[in-house]
Amino acid sequence: MSNESGRKTGPWVPILGLGLIIIAVVVVASRSGQKQESAPAVSSESAASAPAAPPKGADFVWYDAPRDAPATVFKDAADADKTLADFKGKALVVNFWATWCAPCVKEMPTLDALQAQLGGDTFQVLTISQDREGAKVAQPFVEKNGWKNLALYTEPQGRFQRDASIKGLPTTIIIDKSGKEIGRVEGEVKWTSDVVVDKLKSLAAAP
Repeated sequence: MSNESGRKTGPWVPILGLGLIIIAVVVVASRSGQKQESAPAVSSESAASAPAAPPKGADFVWYDAPRDAPATVFKDAADADKTLADFKGKALVVNFWATWCAPCVKEMPTLDALQAQLGGDTFQVLTISQDREGAKVAQPFVEKNGWKNLALYTEPQGRFQRDASIKGLPTTIIIDKSGKEIGRVEGEVKWTSDVVVDKLKSLAAAP
């Protein structure tokens, strides 16, 4: 009796076992797929938490009303004290840079070209080095790179960055002829682009 019963039920045992194996494989594959799908979310979250560099070609921010420009003292090539007030009557592009800042160095030729194109009685580009060693480092670097139209200015103490609320380099503030800050831009800019040149021309031509 028991042998006969075993012969009747026996063939279903392998089939049942195979079914269980298939179910187990499907469950494992499903869990693996879920892990793979969730991985990019973790990577994206980690990337989002990392500090972001200023975007290349960042947009200018123009103020609704002019603001007082910093009165911070900086140095010219002769080590004489200067402030932005010394340039009143000119529209100014005041660029903060350093020799170790790759985006700064990349945009500097266009600032040099901008000064050659628009520089004069009504307009000037001021590039103020933030290198801690001042002219000792900045002057040879400028000469090595052949930037011939830009006068050297330095402010190695970091006071200007604080007074002007500068978050990173390069940052450029725009000063009108009355000596007021009217806008700024963070990040690398192509200063010879038609849009930028036309805007600065209009500032230089303003009363």
